[in-house]
Amino acid sequence: MPINISALRELVAMDESDPVARFALGQRLFSESSSRDGVNEAALHLEAAHDLDPNHLATYQVLGQVYIQQNRIEEAREILEEGIRRASREQQGSGHDLVPIMEGLLESL
Repeated sequence: MPINISALRELVAMDESDPVARFALGQRLFSESSSRDGVNEAALHLEAAHDLDPNHLATYQVLGQVYIQQNRIEEAREILEEGIRRASREQQGSGHDLVPIMEGLLESL
């Protein structure tokens, strides 16, 4: 059973410098929120996760999606292009599978 948003908020409150907790909360907020405020909060947590761990490849994909939804097209393009560059350098299974997803997002811009 996935951890709910309240539990993820508690994890982040315990350690705001945990990039995995920040990513998980941002991803969950984005996937479950239909409000502008929820998407904006998701962006804040995903940006923090990215700053804390720029090697976490999934953050590039989800942050790109958030930026697209926020109509921040140039920022989406930049984060997705960087994510593709980083993921392309990885071995199979280490985020390399995110490349086609991010390429598809780029093509949609």
